[in-house]
Amino acid sequence: MSIEEELSETLNRLDESVHLERTTNDPERIYRLVHLGFILNEAKRMISSLQEEAKTILLDSDWDRGPIQAQQFSMETKTGAPRKKWNHQGLVEVVAQKITDTAIDMDTGEITKTPQQMIKELMEYAAPSYWRVQALRDLGIDADSYCDVGEPNTNLIYRSNENV
Repeated sequence: MSIEEELSETLNRLDESVHLERTTNDPERIYRLVHLGFILNEAKRMISSLQEEAKTILLDSDWDRGPIQAQQFSMETKTGAPRKKWNHQGLVEVVAQKITDTAIDMDTGEITKTPQQMIKELMEYAAPSYWRVQALRDLGIDADSYCDVGEPNTNLIYRSNENV
């Protein structure tokens, strides 16, 4: 039996355990569910650690980091750096100025966008909890000038081909 088949069998057994508890109502049920939650939490922690280690080994290899297409899945890399301590006020000012500049017809001096349109456009570059770095870049603004930037992270994005 392959490692993939063994893992699938274990996950199926865990799934059956959860489904079985839906139909039971004995006094031991709570203990079993708490224990099952612990087992699942430990499995998640272990899987996350193993996945991180496997990712590190792969990224340290001589692989060119190009996308991979297999029968069951595809995989690509996505690299980004964590950003903290944003200068929101400075960034809002520069984005608002860029939006205002595009709202003025250079031939006539007429303002071609309503304040509502300009605010709506602002939201293309910001979200309630974060700034959209690529959208800011498309506007010609370097987001890194408005926050502290950590070391870049590379994530492996796996997509299953089974439900396509």
